[in-house]
Amino acid sequence: MIRSALLRFGGIMVLLMIALLSSAQEGNQAQVSGRVTDDSGQPVSGVSVTVKYRSEIDVATDDKGQFSIVVSPNDTLLFTHVGYASQEIPVENRIVFNVIMVTSESMMEEITVVGYGTQRKITFTGAQSTISIREMEKTSTPSLSNAIAGKLPGIITRQSSGEPGADAAQVFIRGLSTFGNNAPLILIDGVERNMNQINAQEIESFTILKDASATAVYGVRGANGVIIINTKRGTVGKPTVMFRSEAASLTALRLPNYINGGEYALLMNEARSYQGLAPRWSDEEVNKFFEQTDPYLYPNSDWTATVLNQKTWQTISNLSVTGGSEIIKYYTNVGYTLQNGIYKQDPANKYNTNANIKRYNFRSNVDVNLSKDLTMQLGIGGIIQNGNYPGASADQIFNMLRVISPIAYPVLNPDGTPGGASTYVGGNPWGLATQSGYSTQDHTTLQATFGGRWDLSSLLTEGLSVRGLFSYDRYALTSNVRAKEFEVKRYLGKDPDTGEDLYSAPYREEKPLGYGISNAGNRAIYMEGQVNFERQIDAHYVTAMLLYNQRDYVDLTAGSSILNLPFRKQGVSGRATYSFDDRYLAEVNFGYNGSENFPKGKRFGLFPAFSAGWVVSNENFWNISVINHFKIRGSHGKVGNDQIGQRFLFLNTINTAGQSYLFGPDQQLYYGMEENQIGNDRITWERATKNNVGIDLGLWNDRITLQVDAFNEHRSGILMRRSTVPDVAGFFPWSIPYANIGVMKNKGLDALLEMRNSTTSGWMYTFRGNFTFAKNTIVENDEPQRRYPYLSSRGLALNTHHVYIAEGLFASEEEIKAWPRQTFSVTRPGDVKYRDINGDGVIDSYDQVPVGYPRLPQMSFGFGGTIAYKWFDVSLYFTGAAQSSIFLNGYSIWPFYDGEGVNNVLREYYDNRWTPDQPDAHYPAIDRGNNPNNFLNSTIWLRNGNYLRLRNAEIGFNVPEHLTQRLHLKELRLFVNGMNLYTWDHVKIIDPESNDGTGGYPLQRSVNFGLQIKFN
Repeated sequence: MIRSALLRFGGIMVLLMIALLSSAQEGNQAQVSGRVTDDSGQPVSGVSVTVKYRSEIDVATDDKGQFSIVVSPNDTLLFTHVGYASQEIPVENRIVFNVIMVTSESMMEEITVVGYGTQRKITFTGAQSTISIREMEKTSTPSLSNAIAGKLPGIITRQSSGEPGADAAQVFIRGLSTFGNNAPLILIDGVERNMNQINAQEIESFTILKDASATAVYGVRGANGVIIINTKRGTVGKPTVMFRSEAASLTALRLPNYINGGEYALLMNEARSYQGLAPRWSDEEVNKFFEQTDPYLYPNSDWTATVLNQKTWQTISNLSVTGGSEIIKYYTNVGYTLQNGIYKQDPANKYNTNANIKRYNFRSNVDVNLSKDLTMQLGIGGIIQNGNYPGASADQIFNMLRVISPIAYPVLNPDGTPGGASTYVGGNPWGLATQSGYSTQDHTTLQATFGGRWDLSSLLTEGLSVRGLFSYDRYALTSNVRAKEFEVKRYLGKDPDTGEDLYSAPYREEKPLGYGISNAGNRAIYMEGQVNFERQIDAHYVTAMLLYNQRDYVDLTAGSSILNLPFRKQGVSGRATYSFDDRYLAEVNFGYNGSENFPKGKRFGLFPAFSAGWVVSNENFWNISVINHFKIRGSHGKVGNDQIGQRFLFLNTINTAGQSYLFGPDQQLYYGMEENQIGNDRITWERATKNNVGIDLGLWNDRITLQVDAFNEHRSGILMRRSTVPDVAGFFPWSIPYANIGVMKNKGLDALLEMRNSTTSGWMYTFRGNFTFAKNTIVENDEPQRRYPYLSSRGLALNTHHVYIAEGLFASEEEIKAWPRQTFSVTRPGDVKYRDINGDGVIDSYDQVPVGYPRLPQMSFGFGGTIAYKWFDVSLYFTGAAQSSIFLNGYSIWPFYDGEGVNNVLREYYDNRWTPDQPDAHYPAIDRGNNPNNFLNSTIWLRNGNYLRLRNAEIGFNVPEHLTQRLHLKELRLFVNGMNLYTWDHVKIIDPESNDGTGGYPLQRSVNFGLQIKFN
């Protein structure tokens, strides 16, 4: 009884002490409030706000993202929400909290996307980068590859065309590492697919995997890096309907600027004067070109203005519905995209000749919980794209803009037919764009995915699960070509007696619309089975994954039985990770897979990788409060690349219709048999050995984060045709065998810096900057030994040009005589003078040296941010590239390339050419035709390809809730954004991302107006 009484008394005293402490604490408590937004300034509802270590004090943010809670000064607030990183903020003396939740669509409570699954972000030791979908949406473009340009560390892109349906950018992860296919593996919902067919609004997460540790599980497909895109899935809750629509005015950038007819006539006379010839045109005739008093015989055709519009438009709309219960969750989206081209049309046509695309997207993802441990997933995607184009291709039209001079003939003859001449028959640019018929392209893509996951924790052991995936994709293209030939004849003037218009005999008769059809199609079946294990045992955290997969791809309309054979891949992949106390991390990955494309015994290979990490900030000795997160990581491994571009190179083939001969008295033609392909039974994939060292930093509670990675790669076994087989060996050039003999190195650095903060007065700002540097070096390319070492490509970056060094332009005959002899043509004042590299007194092909940089930039970067205040936000983002070179060459910059008076001439050349009165000009003097001395790739024509571009800007307004409620809406956002708004560069006349030459279909500047609505 005494013991019982003492226990009872002790309990009463403890309760009394707790009550006294609580009352004392309550005396210091106060109510604080705040607002929670994501990194784009949008309110986040449903965020759990708790006091750390006192989970019973728990509130949630409302639809405005607002909350209020009673706390003490010594408390720490904990903010958590599914899909966002948790945040801890000390209360101290603050009474207002404006919190930015770090959004990452690939993150579920600090979960990050990895190869074939997810992983806790703290334990991940590989190299990867992600981008928020909100950031991608700021770039209004039908092609997703253009939305990521300059926004991800490790990504280098280049967009060379703005043509509808052909405006996708080249995308490379950490630059180029092989002579062949450098394209990354792109997976959408775990299946190899085209990312330029889907809209940004369909995407849940976008992740790139960069090092061997991250990509080894893909084995023979991992060497070029991997892009993983996961589409959105349903969430528990009542249906949420979102509608986003935007319409953009597009402006063609840097249309070609050619000289007018009068200037062209003067240029012809100038060319003749340098050779002592009489002028081709009298002063009176030159004036006719200028004044257009006789526009049919003395035309002044502005082909650019005649053929191309400066402006056009596009629209993109998406409607999605998401919601569900604990049993069934769903997400559905439909999208519509329309983009028009810049070609002008002839109103007399009864059909459309302008370029445009119309794309219809549909996606439905359903998740069903059959039981608490068994989940089924079904995904259906459909993409239908209709394209319309002129009867002539963009390359043909823009090439003729460069070729046909302004005085060649009028756009239209007096009778309304297209002007023409006996040279380049049918080359009238206006005729090609409007009178050559039209073509249509219908693309249909079906994507079906079925998967399931079974958690075996309750049946076998905790943390064990199995997963399966099956997909069927089918693609079909039908192209209808309704081409026609328009009449071509030359206007000769009027009959002096009758006044009747006279024409030459037709060089080509008009023909009616023709009809041609072509088809392409393929189908792919993919399946995988996976076993996963995840367990936390005290301070030890372990995971393991074992996966089997196979893919069967068939080109249904292949041109030969060989190409119609299925492309098959098969393999096993695995991963094991270990973490001790979230401080010491280790990971092993492997892929063992292969392809039917290689000979037996060489179809399968093992690709292992190992990585390790140390979370220094989790050590007990770490007391630097400013740095809340500090992780060091490194990886080493081997991956492969089987995208070698050729099939079954281990086989010998015979051409039964080879070299032909005439036999017998009738000299009948007979075909012989010859070796076509000499097989190599050692053909296999490329092998890449990759190393990566990186750090991750978080400062001031992740208000500033920094990620830096340094990497190097050694790529061997690169497939190439032998170059050292001499012609005297007797092999046909096409029969020389291929071999895995190429070797390249690639090294560099990529980094990401992010900052975010909010103030008590309601301001919020973010900053994001990234940088990528990747430089490759050719180690072995089987080239023959050169006379001089500087002529070799070994030791240089891939696609580095060997060119002549221009030392200016010759000013006089005396200077020409004193200079080393140039062997290309007779040299005259105004011609380019070149450096004698080898000092032999003769300038020839042995005097070319590597100059400049490759066309693909070795550096890529981007930076920008957002400032928001209450309902308004403003974003700016700049992108750029460096260590890139571009050559201006070919028609229009090399005047009269096809002869005197033939080919258009850019104003860039005309205004900066050599004349006796302008001896310090940049370009050589005009000649009557092709000048072999001047029209060489030299530093005269080389341009610095570096640029800085205001890639996109956006002004947004989130309508206050009291107004949206009146409209019975949950959310309403209005925005204006723009893309490619301004560019600073050295090229000026064409876009700095263009291919070498003088440009093609131009890139577009867009000014885009849109709205986004969420319905209750």
